[in-house]
Amino acid sequence: MDRNNLKLVIAIARTHSVLFGKIEKSLKNHNMSISEFGVLEFLYHKGRQPVQQVAEKILVTSGTITYVLDKLTEKGLVYREKCPQDKRKFYVDLTEDGKSLIREIFPQHEIFLEKLFNKVDQKTKEEMIESLFSLKESIEDIE
Repeated sequence: MDRNNLKLVIAIARTHSVLFGKIEKSLKNHNMSISEFGVLEFLYHKGRQPVQQVAEKILVTSGTITYVLDKLTEKGLVYREKCPQDKRKFYVDLTEDGKSLIREIFPQHEIFLEKLFNKVDQKTKEEMIESLFSLKESIEDIE
């Protein structure tokens, strides 16, 4: 058995934990969870979206997306509306306050990410992106 398989799982898990711990801590300064930020960021870049599409893109379950959207709605940052053609389908979009907040926060988030990855050169980043997507595809191919 290749012992590097186990080492790879551990390395990915630990890196994920540290990375998202740092991001979570950064977002707490804005009284926001990672999932809430993910919704705002996705809508900021893609505009009005079906709720299910938002859940898929920010990698949360349908139950979690409902909770996150409820929180963002309470904060006045997003709103939901029924699809006129299909009453089972809901869309979500940013309110003006939501747009204003994400316009303020997103550039700060980009600067934060620059700090997180400042010791990794551009070529290494590109290689890591390619390698991680290749790994993802390999894992998805397994039944």
